[in-house]
Amino acid sequence: MELTQLLSALGSDPEQMTRGIIRIFHFIGLSMGLGAATLLDLMIIRFFLGQEMTEQKFEMFHFLADLVNVGLKLLWVTGLSFLVFYWMSDPVKLGNEKVWAKMVIVTILTINGVFIHRTVIPFMYGQIGRTMLGGVPFRKKFIFVTMGMISFVSWYAPVVIANLPQLNFQVPMVQILIAYALVLLSIMTLAHLLLFGSEIANAGRNRLRRRSYL
Repeated sequence: MELTQLLSALGSDPEQMTRGIIRIFHFIGLSMGLGAATLLDLMIIRFFLGQEMTEQKFEMFHFLADLVNVGLKLLWVTGLSFLVFYWMSDPVKLGNEKVWAKMVIVTILTINGVFIHRTVIPFMYGQIGRTMLGGVPFRKKFIFVTMGMISFVSWYAPVVIANLPQLNFQVPMVQILIAYALVLLSIMTLAHLLLFGSEIANAGRNRLRRRSYL
């Protein structure tokens, strides 16, 4: 009897049921991708500090990258499902530019993710036995840090935007994306200064030492 009441309650409002199912899988995709991406970024920071890349660490990197990929795919499936759902049941919500700003950011995240899988993962495999950036040119280091920060900011941005109801039907998509770009640029600049500032300083000290020996 209790099970019948539960099924009856769940089936009493098919629209709400559909929205709830999409929302659950959307949350799973977001949690999976955001958690794995954050852990991945923290591991990268540790490797920047000089730890050696091993096969075990590379396997962990690869596993986390795969989790990010699965989370991203779930975000796309559920995000597009939300669009179809709103189109069929509540078309007014498609006029909320916050929704489209999130879609643009997820698109940027996807392009960045494809690039990471095609370039960074094979590169990291080749670094087994030495530090992650050992012997890597400055330009390539710059690109890798940039991609890492794009991933970091672009995973958190949709979460922040989704939890700002003040933006609903009030703020144009362009303004939201400008704010996102400014935050990304600020964090990217800070990351480059922190990660490469000491490297530049050490290079300067080494040049001074060489001159003193002459």
